This record gives sequence, C-alpha cells and structure tokens, in this order.
Amino acid sequence: MSLHGIVVAITSSRRAFELASIVRKFGGIPYVAPTIGIRNNISLTSECNRFIDTIGHEKMHYFICMTGVAVFNLFRKINDSHQLDKVIELLNDTVVIARSNKPAAELKKFGISTDYVPDINTIEGVFGLIKKFDLKKKNIGILWHGDFSVSFKGKLESLGAKVFEYSTYSYSTSLEEKNPGILKEMGYDYVAPTEEKIRKLIEDIIGGTIDAITFTSPPAVKELFEFAIRNKNMNLLKDRLNNNVLVVSVGPSTSKMIENFQIKTDVMPSTYRMGAMVKELADFIVSND
Repeated sequence: MSLHGIVVAITSSRRAFELASIVRKFGGIPYVAPTIGIRNNISLTSECNRFIDTIGHEKMHYFICMTGVAVFNLFRKINDSHQLDKVIELLNDTVVIARSNKPAAELKKFGISTDYVPDINTIEGVFGLIKKFDLKKKNIGILWHGDFSVSFKGKLESLGAKVFEYSTYSYSTSLEEKNPGILKEMGYDYVAPTEEKIRKLIEDIIGGTIDAITFTSPPAVKELFEFAIRNKNMNLLKDRLNNNVLVVSVGPSTSKMIENFQIKTDVMPSTYRMGAMVKELADFIVSND
C-alpha cells in the first residue's frame, strides 16, 4: 500500500502540513497549494450582540453549529465581552447539535454541551438527524461556516421551523492577517492561499506535473474552479482532471461540488477523514497497477 512517489496536490489551508505529512508517510510527494482562506466580513461585536439579542428574545429550541472555527470566532468574542454566562443560561433549554466533533470540542471549551452529532458529518447528515424531531413552530439557530445553504434553510422551514442564521466569516482566496491568529490559537498549522499559488497549481495540473489532487471541503473546490473560470483556463483544467489526474474527495459534499463543475471524483473514502482519504488513494493506485 503506497503512493509510489506520485505528486499529490493539497488544496487545504487549515491542515495543509498535517495532510502533507500523511501523504509523505504513504510514499507520496506533497504539493501544497491551498485554494481557500477565511475573511471576517462583519463586525464580530455586532454579530455577537445580534446573536445574544436573538436568543434572548426568540427562544432557540435548536442550535446548530457547523464548524469549529465559527464557534471559536463567535464565542471567544462573547467571552471577551463578559456575556458568556448569560449565553450559556439562555442556551440551557436548547438542543445543541454540532455537525462534527470539531465544533462540539470548541463548544465544550466554552462550557456548552453538545446534545447530538450526526453519524454523517455533513449538512445532509445534520438534516437527517434534526428532521426526526417535531420542528413545527420551533426556532432554530444556525452558526454557519463561510457559506450559507439556502436549500438547508428551506428544508427546515418546510417542516414548520423558523430559522435564524449567523456567520462570522466568509471564504476567500486570501487569508487576512488577523485570521491566521485565530487559526493559530485553535492549533492549526495553516498555509495561506494566494492567487499566485492557485495560478501555479492550475498551470502545473495542465502541464502534467500533478498526478493527484485532494479536496477536503466544498469551498476549496469552488474557489479553485471559479478562479480557473475567471482566468479562462477552465476547459483545459477540466480536461486534464477528467483524463490525467486522480481527483480525490474527502466526502459526499465535496464530491458533489466537484461534480457541479462537470469533473468526476476518482477516489472518496467511506470514512470522511484525511488519513482515510490518503489510504483510499494508495489502495486505488495499487489496485490499478
């Protein structure tokens, strides 16, 4: 079970070094070129106040946290403003759902218990869990990652719920100076994305020096291909990925985004984790030798 020295592109920003280390352990050559970063687009003070006011005036029956960074970003500010005890009290009778163990772990740091984590750590997994409850006339707060999902909100509303949405950051192809500080405090060994790195990655894929490319989130996929579209080399990139490069996805949501750009996913693990993803790639290469 080995990657046999193939060059594997890594589009992750937050855990780029960790994924690169896994690739090396499996005998591959990591090519680190993150395609996604985060950007604070709004005043967190304003966001905190809006969040606190909402849960104070509109009792939250369910509170969904989609990502650990969002939890850290929002609740650290709440803690700094000395209102964390008030928020915990307001959330006492609220069912708290974390999309995965990462936001659950961040919530725990701030003294907030998670009631449920879905078996499948995706938006679809969250919906599969929460739809089992009676949502009619129930208030649901959602702390998003960088992207909102109109369809997810619509599904909840179709079941009679009233939805309140929050987001403390958005995705971008650059990583602002203040945001690496947040990620560093959370223990991430991040690599900042730049337009130069993304442009070089596309050139090297088209030029034939990349053997496989890994994607660990839908935004990483979206930013890469939208960049290629803006720079008028999407057709060449798509042709190369569909015919000469192994496209590796960490899970269903990421694969769906890849397919939205008419590109096929070659490898996806049954367990949606980085280590399992690289192992699956190694197994795929061995089985196709």
